[in-house]
Amino acid sequence: MASNKDYDRNADFDLKRLEELAKDSAVGDTMYEKRSVIEKVLEVGKHFQKTCYVRDGKILELDPKIEDLMCTLWDISVEEDVSVFYFEHGVLDIFVELFSNPNVRVKEISIGVMANMVFHKRVFLSIIEKDKYLEKCLKLLEEKDSPTLVIVFRCLHSYGFNLFNLFISDETSPSKEEIKNLLSRCLVFLSIESIVQSIGIIIASCTNKEVLSNASKFLSIVGELWEESEERRKVSQFYAEEQFLVCVLEAMSESVGIDKTEKHFAVFLNIVYENDVDKEIFGALSEKVINVVDKLLKDHVLEYNAIEDTDLEFIFNLAYLVKVSIESGGFEKLPNKLISHLKTVQHRVETSEINPSNENRTSILNLLKSSVSNIQSMQQNGGGEDSDHESGSTSHDSSANNSPVTFRTPANYSPVTFGTPANDSPFTFGTPNH
Repeated sequence: MASNKDYDRNADFDLKRLEELAKDSAVGDTMYEKRSVIEKVLEVGKHFQKTCYVRDGKILELDPKIEDLMCTLWDISVEEDVSVFYFEHGVLDIFVELFSNPNVRVKEISIGVMANMVFHKRVFLSIIEKDKYLEKCLKLLEEKDSPTLVIVFRCLHSYGFNLFNLFISDETSPSKEEIKNLLSRCLVFLSIESIVQSIGIIIASCTNKEVLSNASKFLSIVGELWEESEERRKVSQFYAEEQFLVCVLEAMSESVGIDKTEKHFAVFLNIVYENDVDKEIFGALSEKVINVVDKLLKDHVLEYNAIEDTDLEFIFNLAYLVKVSIESGGFEKLPNKLISHLKTVQHRVETSEINPSNENRTSILNLLKSSVSNIQSMQQNGGGEDSDHESGSTSHDSSANNSPVTFRTPANYSPVTFGTPANDSPFTFGTPNH
């Protein structure tokens, strides 16, 4: 935690420079006067230079006037020209220094300003050049304050989303080589073991729906970025470990009914299962995965009024996870209604208004039929049957159908048009209501 003296040294130069810049002119093309913005920043900066927020071992409440000023500065950072001004004149550095303030509201507002700035591509290209900003943001994963974590994950998602768009863009600047270098540096920080552990702890223990939503978006976009990494095994290593995957499954169980959250988590699991998870983990996690998927089929997918095109990727990912988990042969019990749920989903897809020639529809139906066939074969060999009980034993000691014959999506099951889930785009935020 930075002391007041540390903050004085880091912020004093920026504050003095801002004093010299105060003029009666607008910030870019916005309605905000440069003098007014600078005066607010100066008042906030000077307040924290002279105010300690710990007294007698207790953390003090944020001064209401300063909170109002900080929230105004946060709100106007939605404007790209304001964010550019903040970066060019050291305002971002002032807020980043406040990440170490013991008051959680100070942290929340400060990371909120940075998250809005990262959203703007023009500002992002400058921010990502300096590793300290990402490092400071990741440090906030140690916080237990949900409002702060909501914004931390939104900021991290914006990092990933902007990098993803840079890769698929036809623009010549920055060059693809420069983008690869930026991605490599970013993924190095995101793949640090302690960072991955912090993310796992948060998603496994958090019940805040917004935190889980933003975390799921972050994980799905990071998984997409691994495709562009020349060190994929290294940067995905800790995300593909059993301990972290259990955390993802816990988060999915907590998020049943939250459609976009579940879809993003499913994208992430599909990516790591297809490319990064060691084969023995398929078996070790098979029962957990199957139980979670069964719950999602029953309480989520089958609650849809109708199956639409936008649901196909989610259903495909769930069907794939069931298939590879069954083929791993590592489970002891299967949910007794699993076949019923798979068949019902199959029927819903077949009778939907989705064009029968749709290749993704065909892939999903093949996966569902394959899983049903495998389970039925095991039940015939082991005597398992569908009942109203929660789970039942299924013999799989000698069944050839249970041997781990494939650990990647077979060619005839592969979707051809699925990409990053829809509505994955980040957006800027003003001050949340408190």
